[in-house]
Amino acid sequence: MVDYNIPLENLFARWIERSEQNNEPREDGYGRIIFTKDGLMKKNDTSINVGGAWKKASRRVIFLVKDQPSKWCDDSRLWLKDIDGESEKDRQNKENNRALKSRFLHNIANIFWGLWNATPSNLCTSEQLRTSFEQVKECFNTHPFAYVECKKQGGGTSISDQTLLQYLNKYGDLLREEIELLDPNIIVCTNPLIYNFVQKVYGNEFERIEGHNSIRVDLKHKKIILCSFHPSAWNVNVYEGVMDHFRAYLQSDIPKFL
Repeated sequence: MVDYNIPLENLFARWIERSEQNNEPREDGYGRIIFTKDGLMKKNDTSINVGGAWKKASRRVIFLVKDQPSKWCDDSRLWLKDIDGESEKDRQNKENNRALKSRFLHNIANIFWGLWNATPSNLCTSEQLRTSFEQVKECFNTHPFAYVECKKQGGGTSISDQTLLQYLNKYGDLLREEIELLDPNIIVCTNPLIYNFVQKVYGNEFERIEGHNSIRVDLKHKKIILCSFHPSAWNVNVYEGVMDHFRAYLQSDIPKFL
């Protein structure tokens, strides 16, 4: 059994220690540093070995989001998995998450389905997506993907680019370590600052596709880096904001490694 959580927990311990040194905000009533743990999303089906499936997957998709809009500690790896002893409210929230009832997770699931399944001969168009809700839900709840908060200290319902950049400057080395530990080969960045950060992680030597500035292909490290609208965005096509560029890669002359 492959378990990525052991090295992740060691990393998070160092991250929390540095957060304490930097006097980051603490939970009211508990005194703990507000910190979101994340990584590979656990599945509610106990027969699924997520770590092993991730290790074997030809497409290892990670979503890098800004921060969690809450002022308490959380572990986003458990958002889809029921835990003994949790409240009825938590259990209902997880059931809703698995059913894709939130716009945020539904958009992530749509993108994941497209990135997991698209090929040059099956481009997973928006028309296909509109008739594939059950397949999207099944893909989201059974196949491995990673979800990582770039700013581990949650806050309000929004975060300024300035605040995010300050956090990346303070903890970017640890975020880079987390990304490299998980070793994704498709990286979905939900903010331009995150997109720029990840490009710097891999050295800024990329294959580019004319007319598609939201994708970079790193042949040396075998990574595809995509810039996405935020999954909670309104009045934009979040799915096409990623898939239009990924299809261009699939149909390009750039060597394929997926």
